[in-house]
Amino acid sequence: MLLSELADKLCGTLLGQDRDISGASTIEEAAPSEITFLANPKYKDKVLSSSAGAIITAEKLDTPAAQIIVGNAYLSFAHAVNLLYPEKQHAPGISPQAFVHPDAVVDETASIYPHVYVGQGARISRGSVIHPGCFIGDGASIGEDTTLHPNVVVYAGCSVGNACIIHAGTVIGSDGFGFVWDGSKHFKIPQKGIVIIGDHVEIGSNCTIDRAALTATRIGSDVKMDNLIQIGHNVTIGDHTIIVAQSGIAGSARIGKSVVLAAQSGVAGHISVGDGCTAAGRAGVASDLAAGKIVSGFPAMDHKQWLRAQNVYKDLPALLKRVRELERRLDGLDND
Repeated sequence: MLLSELADKLCGTLLGQDRDISGASTIEEAAPSEITFLANPKYKDKVLSSSAGAIITAEKLDTPAAQIIVGNAYLSFAHAVNLLYPEKQHAPGISPQAFVHPDAVVDETASIYPHVYVGQGARISRGSVIHPGCFIGDGASIGEDTTLHPNVVVYAGCSVGNACIIHAGTVIGSDGFGFVWDGSKHFKIPQKGIVIIGDHVEIGSNCTIDRAALTATRIGSDVKMDNLIQIGHNVTIGDHTIIVAQSGIAGSARIGKSVVLAAQSGVAGHISVGDGCTAAGRAGVASDLAAGKIVSGFPAMDHKQWLRAQNVYKDLPALLKRVRELERRLDGLDND
């Protein structure tokens, strides 16, 4: 693609010589036929040593390389990558090696790969792609232009919205973890609810979202989930929330809109996390959070307070030594 063409598509301004660009790469590894980007000023010193044929940037750089000036370099680079590496086009139709129940409804534009199972009453909508090994249970529904990568399981009755991406090995609608002691053993509490997932949701590999006991576990629209995440039964997650790898949310928790749960964070059951909250990595949220709170640590506390506590924590051995010395002096005074 010519740089001038790419600049037009990105609504940017081309500075320097027009040329063909065949790919994209990092600022350190880009070749003369590739484009890169600069979004963080601390990497500006790498520009002069870069071999990139062009750079997407928000401000003019002192470099002989061609530049495309845009408002948001990171976002524009993401669009450029999509333009340079278009998605594979999937042939519509149902593989003869797939099983689709006669009572299922599959749009003629959907792509159903070999070894897919589509149960009774299930619905696969326009333009969706179901990769090999996926299981779509009875009465489940997949929205338009949604992609299920290999070995995704959508249990009976659950629904996935439009323009979603669900990566390999994720399970949607497994039983919630509910048991009651009957005096001699753990009696399983029936899990008869469903999972409802909104539009433009992306779920990483090997995540689990449990069905509700009676009603619905709900994932809002534009929620982005990393790999290896556990969502318990009856949880509600608001729109635009981001959940990072190895995090877990216990049953019946309520997560607001635009929340960030960083890696390995955990949220206890039956509590509420307000809109716009952020839980730092490995935070353990054990009580309700008001909107906009930023917390860290376990149990989670205000992030600034946690930072002060960490400064004290590293000094504890010296403080302990001083306290014991003072105790010895006090004991000496008492003996006198």
